[in-house]
Amino acid sequence: MILVVKILVFEYITGGGLAQEELPKSLAREGGLMLKALIDELVVLPSVKLTVLLDRRCNALNLPKTIEIIWVSAEQSVYDLLPAHIDASDLVWPIAPEMGSQLLNISRLVEDQSTRLLNSSSESIAICSDKLVTVQVLKKNSITSVIDAQQLDEFSQEFVGQWVIKPKDGVGCLDCFFVSSKTEFNEISKQIKDPSNYLIQPYIKGESLSLSCLFKNGVAWLLCCNKQQVSIKQGKFELNACQVNIVNKNQVVYQHLINQVAEAIPGLWGYVGIDIIQPELGQALIVEINPRLTTSYAGIHQALGINVAEAVLKMLDKDPKLSIVQNNQITISI
Repeated sequence: MILVVKILVFEYITGGGLAQEELPKSLAREGGLMLKALIDELVVLPSVKLTVLLDRRCNALNLPKTIEIIWVSAEQSVYDLLPAHIDASDLVWPIAPEMGSQLLNISRLVEDQSTRLLNSSSESIAICSDKLVTVQVLKKNSITSVIDAQQLDEFSQEFVGQWVIKPKDGVGCLDCFFVSSKTEFNEISKQIKDPSNYLIQPYIKGESLSLSCLFKNGVAWLLCCNKQQVSIKQGKFELNACQVNIVNKNQVVYQHLINQVAEAIPGLWGYVGIDIIQPELGQALIVEINPRLTTSYAGIHQALGINVAEAVLKMLDKDPKLSIVQNNQITISI
């Protein structure tokens, strides 16, 4: 007899988190890609029964008919709907932006109801949701492979070189600025209402990469390395596409790096994405840690031939054993 496990999947953007607001097309596309990829991996598992919250405007996602869909209208708040569905589930898999503490709030809600989270602990999410705190924690744990950061309203250095200004809790390239002069710095600063919620970092030239990983109790497994196609237009960064599973000559180095991260933030669990910059010369530098599914996840099954969601579920009882049978490169357009 197969024991049925009830899993609630909640992707914030497509799941009604913005039911009372305009739905940004780019964020809805990325959210839809991650949601569809996760559902496709879970729905083939015979012991899983799925429930999904879905914004009524996202009815074109064409999710399998075997799952239970809870439609969210503009008159409803997901925070009113979630508690009952969390209580009725054995496991909850949230996908949400760190922005506005959404991922943190949802994860705490699940923990408070004593339902098992299929992502990192709220304590580790709190660290990773603030990019400045992330830098401070990594440095405190003797990790030097991280880009320096300073709170924007405390920035007092002589303006030399090129810099990046972005929200501490930002997602993707949203509100991420490139500045290369004192004039540009002053112009950007005038646009920012709350500089205490922004950080400034030196701009490091190199490849924009992300590492798709699994984490569990201070141990990490590197799934693949991905290349992010990032451009700068009118002083703002834009993510155009992601190449999943590129040829990685630094496998050992990157594995060592994520081992250090796992030891520094032992509450990281399940799928985690780590953005890095790889300069032409010198060591890779951590940009940020995403304690949730990332856009790259949508291409991993096809690229590596493994069911990542199944591996995460098995991690509830034991360490993952990954058998990669393919070596394809998948490009995801954003």
